[in-house]
Amino acid sequence: MAPRHTGPTVEEWIERDQIEKFLRLCIDSMRSDATRAILKDSASGRPISKMMHMQKSVWDDLDISEAAGGSAVSRIQDNFPEDTALLSLKDEFDKTVDTTYLQYLEDRRPKVLETKKDMERTTVLEFLDACSVMFDTAKVRERLTEKIKESGKMPDSVVTEVLDEVMELLGFEREHGQSSFQKFGATKEFQKDQEVVVAYQRWRNKTSNVCLELLNKHRREGGELAVDENIKGKLFELQAREELDSMAPEDQALLIEKNAKKVSVVSQLPVEGRLRYLTKLSDEEKLELAKTEILINTLQQLQQQGGYAQR
Repeated sequence: MAPRHTGPTVEEWIERDQIEKFLRLCIDSMRSDATRAILKDSASGRPISKMMHMQKSVWDDLDISEAAGGSAVSRIQDNFPEDTALLSLKDEFDKTVDTTYLQYLEDRRPKVLETKKDMERTTVLEFLDACSVMFDTAKVRERLTEKIKESGKMPDSVVTEVLDEVMELLGFEREHGQSSFQKFGATKEFQKDQEVVVAYQRWRNKTSNVCLELLNKHRREGGELAVDENIKGKLFELQAREELDSMAPEDQALLIEKNAKKVSVVSQLPVEGRLRYLTKLSDEEKLELAKTEILINTLQQLQQQGGYAQR
């Protein structure tokens, strides 16, 4: 089946064979002893930067711009939805990136833990990136899942354990590292550093999303949850998005028609009033309200985008 051309313009369209070649060359390079030897040396700079430079070099060799190539890789699912071989290769590429990155950090693990010096900016960035990658690994997800099955709650204790392990991986004693990290976060330098702020937000979102995803999986499998109203609300939104994906357009329209006025009223309530209102609803009613809110917000965003396009 021919791929759907979405995203890049016709001039930027990257052929499937070129995408496959890029993925295979990158995988081979990341797994090579030569690359590991280079990145094992901490003097070579941050591993993630070196890995990105390596990928750029592959695109350069293929005579394809990094922007167009990166866009093509990120849209494989959209443009080649039935190409199982390419989708599988992309999955292998993603896992190799994460495995290789963590291996490089392990190769650089300091023999003595730091207990006095403050954490530098580059280490803060490394900590945030490493944490984000760790929460994508199968082993960490298994630990989070076991804790959720045990308690039905957010697996905060496992999250803390993982953060401490990353601190030690980067050479900082756990308590001192967390203290130094919090100290850096309170500085004006942190607030003005866009790269650090983005990395911090990415880390927070990754941690939250993975935990919510696993809590939702536990719920779907019949497990009981013991979470507060805030987490319940986020899980309802996650469940609502899943159900909307399989809902016919005409059913979505009927849902909006039925609940639009109710959503408008609830959205204007103060936070405490909204929470009081939601506690009176059944789980089915909360789910229906969440689905309607998502649909209305999506329509409003599309209308805004259409308005901008006409200007």
